[in-house]
Amino acid sequence: MDWQQFETLARDYLKQHLGHAVPGELRRERMFDEQPLEGEGRTALLSCLLSMPSAILARGVQPRPNFYVAVGETEPGLFPTYDLGVDDAYSLHVGTRFMVGMRAARLEPSDEPPDARAALRSFVRECVPEARIEAEELAVLFGVDERFFAVYRLTINGEPVYCVGADCPPGFYRMTQHPPQIALRLHLGKLIRNEARLERQL
Repeated sequence: MDWQQFETLARDYLKQHLGHAVPGELRRERMFDEQPLEGEGRTALLSCLLSMPSAILARGVQPRPNFYVAVGETEPGLFPTYDLGVDDAYSLHVGTRFMVGMRAARLEPSDEPPDARAALRSFVRECVPEARIEAEELAVLFGVDERFFAVYRLTINGEPVYCVGADCPPGFYRMTQHPPQIALRLHLGKLIRNEARLERQL
């Protein structure tokens, strides 16, 4: 498939979901041909502007695209840019597809594994020995195939961050302005894509 075909797929998908609100312009971002998940293949990522207050447009401001569209050999997806670059946006799409495919279920805080907090603090100390955890709370918890994937909201040395943990390989994200599940999906997508790259090298 070429870019024109991908753009047609994107417009058809947007028309199904948005009706007459389909944007006039779709920006071609990048094609990915990684097959990070079973059944996933060549995917194109495009961006578009879906809404902008008329007062801002009247001032002549050139707004940036605020949504990504993923189409191709994948389940189509439409999601906000979340301030992510194109590569991270594709990782977010992959992580989302994984969670949907695994039927991830949001759990109650009372389901938090009893040893998850201790493992979290140990990871923080190993990565940042001088770290001072000033605040700590469970932001979201998911059950994925009998495993627990948690996202904690921490304040470390005055800086708010998300930290992914529990049964999920840990990682930090400076994106607390967005919902915690976005950090989790991004993190999972990065892990899945990296694992697929390593397998291709064997």
